[in-house]
Amino acid sequence: MTKLEILAKVPFKEVITSVSLVDMTSDGKANPVISTQNGDVRIFEYLGDENTELDEISQVSDLPPLVAMGIGDVIGNGVPDFVVGGIDNLLRVISYMDGKLSITATTPLGSLPTAVGVVNVLADDRAEVVVATTDGNLRCYGWYEIALDKLAHKVLEQPIFSIQPLTSKGLPFSRIVFGDDSGYLFVYQYADDRLQEQKRISVGGEVSLVATGDMNHDGNSEVMTVSDGRKLTLLGNVKGTIEKFDSIKAPKNVTSLKIGKFWEKGEGQIVTSHANSNITVLGLDGNRIIEDTSLKTRGKSVDSHIYLGDIDGDSNVEIVQSVGTNLYLIKVLEEE
Repeated sequence: MTKLEILAKVPFKEVITSVSLVDMTSDGKANPVISTQNGDVRIFEYLGDENTELDEISQVSDLPPLVAMGIGDVIGNGVPDFVVGGIDNLLRVISYMDGKLSITATTPLGSLPTAVGVVNVLADDRAEVVVATTDGNLRCYGWYEIALDKLAHKVLEQPIFSIQPLTSKGLPFSRIVFGDDSGYLFVYQYADDRLQEQKRISVGGEVSLVATGDMNHDGNSEVMTVSDGRKLTLLGNVKGTIEKFDSIKAPKNVTSLKIGKFWEKGEGQIVTSHANSNITVLGLDGNRIIEDTSLKTRGKSVDSHIYLGDIDGDSNVEIVQSVGTNLYLIKVLEEE
């Protein structure tokens, strides 16, 4: 049995639009990173002190409001970059160098970005950027000296709102998965200077969120989708192909979704955050989805976001959740 415990509640003046946990200083601790409605991206360090739970390390400000973000080492210096899409139809690469965040590249998209994925599709030492826009375009970019260079372009049937990497045993590169309003999950691969469809699987409903992660520790990603706001569908690898395992219906709309692993022993977990601020931890019984535990952090909410990472360096994974102007740091405890 699992128990969730709030370590800290950190209030902000601005509404938080996204949250992530990224080890920016290579010290084994994941730094909380938020973006705000004011157009800021801010990096913090968790101090574990009751009076000052978070210490700000750096920020970049005065950006247009952000609508999509991906994280990964794009420029190849060994430090994760933030690739953000704004309401001004621009894609920006924000890098952390010499203890400071700064914009290292700007790329026009021509229309509003809806999803950004930072994925290693070439099996080299840098990640590539895959971005979708409201006009149904899907583009893949790679870093070339000082800017993003377009590698491939695909026109899709419908816009998409969540892009995730798909890891497969024996492949040194990642494919990507995403869903759309047609009710399908799509698997794409970059090859021969093109983004090529490999497979589509019917999951039903309008797919708004996708998460991936290796829950069974077999070198292959499991995939979880959210469709029609509340339907959770689990898919996994069966003899080298992706097949549907199980579906359940959440009691409230799911606004954020992650797959991770809290402890070294055992399988991974699925974590959902809901429109009422409720966090739910789901596990697997074979290929069936089962609920482990849940926690409601705030009485009323219309949106919430989560991320998983080790914020205190104890080799266990914590949860960070944003709800409105508040950030919650949450410990995961394993009970006998």
